[in-house]
Amino acid sequence: MKQMKIKAYRMEDGKSSIEVQYGTEVLIQRPCDLRSEEDRRQFAVALRAKAPALDLDGIDVELREIKLDSLPMMPTDWEPQLICLADVEPRPVRWLWRDRIASGRMSLLVGMPGGGKSFFSCDIASRISRGEPWPDGSPCERGSVLLLSAEDDPADTIRPRLDAHGADVKRVHLLAGVKRVDPEGKLAEVCFTLDDLPILERALARIEDCRLIVIDPIGSFLGGRTDAHRDNEVRSVLAPLTKLAERIDAAVLVIAHRRKSSAGVADDSALGSRAFTGLARSVWHLSKDSDNPKRRLLLPGKCNLSAEPNGLAFSIDGDPASIQWESEPVAMNADDALAKERSHTEGGVRSAHDEAADWLRVALADGPKPATELKRMAADDGIATRTLERAKTAIGIEHSRDGFKGPWMWSLPVLAKNPCPRQGEQCGENEATWREHKETAGNGRERGVIE
Repeated sequence: MKQMKIKAYRMEDGKSSIEVQYGTEVLIQRPCDLRSEEDRRQFAVALRAKAPALDLDGIDVELREIKLDSLPMMPTDWEPQLICLADVEPRPVRWLWRDRIASGRMSLLVGMPGGGKSFFSCDIASRISRGEPWPDGSPCERGSVLLLSAEDDPADTIRPRLDAHGADVKRVHLLAGVKRVDPEGKLAEVCFTLDDLPILERALARIEDCRLIVIDPIGSFLGGRTDAHRDNEVRSVLAPLTKLAERIDAAVLVIAHRRKSSAGVADDSALGSRAFTGLARSVWHLSKDSDNPKRRLLLPGKCNLSAEPNGLAFSIDGDPASIQWESEPVAMNADDALAKERSHTEGGVRSAHDEAADWLRVALADGPKPATELKRMAADDGIATRTLERAKTAIGIEHSRDGFKGPWMWSLPVLAKNPCPRQGEQCGENEATWREHKETAGNGRERGVIE
């Protein structure tokens, strides 16, 4: 669980240099005259602007309690770290999949629920496990794969799909949870989140030659204190992950659900903060072909490390089902497909009601959420509260208080009786245990769902 820390140093002019750190992220660092009430107020205002989601009510009290005379002097040996680019040795990008997924970097896959994202991840995991060439014919280096999956059961979904794609399953691993000793000394199994990055490092140390880490969907692994719509909070979780990927030279494929299709640019359709697309070096969009719903299109969005490659297409056929790739490339990008998709809807634009209904289904996919948080998140995504309320009624969203004086909670009808169906089953938890893990492990987030 991330904590807020305050560091203070005494400066030569009598003021102090105050640094506030949340987890691994420095939220603010600026001079502050602790003897001045106005200076303390301005510092608190600046901090709230940087982190509006945090509880900062006690920050002024903490600042007043700092004793100026007891502070260490600002170190005089602190210097800016400048790098002359003439001293940097150029190196080529290492690719897992040439021009599409880079090794040691984070890539993002965006798509609607049911669009084939999990099938795609099983296909590429299978290719890596065997060293089979990629669908476009480029070579694939053989290695191992680590899966983090919150929605698919390993026995009835993941393993059968890997088998259908011919995977060497000895090279594919699933991080199913974390075993910990609780305060009473009992061994407990909780769900993994990216707050527990050292656990991920320990898992990777046990896997020989891991070439790819798949996180599906990212919203289930952010942790309970991370708001997926807050740029600084998302970056504080993902930045250490990208550094880990670079350190071990493994690609990270983050899978995210798509927000409503009215976004003007395809990359803006990724549900949640723009930090997801900002940190990813490449963004790929998976969608159904508007002319042929059985055909899936894998199309490029952002491409920071290469020229824009061609898109690809596949269908999901057979029994057991598997991906069947088309041999010809697709000459369009994600923005082209989004424009075409919008032109095929009634009147050129889907109704706001339909968009809000889809948004609710995604936002509540992992369990009940407070109504106030849902309304704020919807407003961030451009959905009016009145439209959201109409969509709630239309698709039968259930609402009830969480306890006697708790907040009103909304839930999908199917999930109302089992708020954590997939991860709860893996952890062997009942509803009460899941609610406890919601606060400790962060699987059921209080804010910011982006699955």
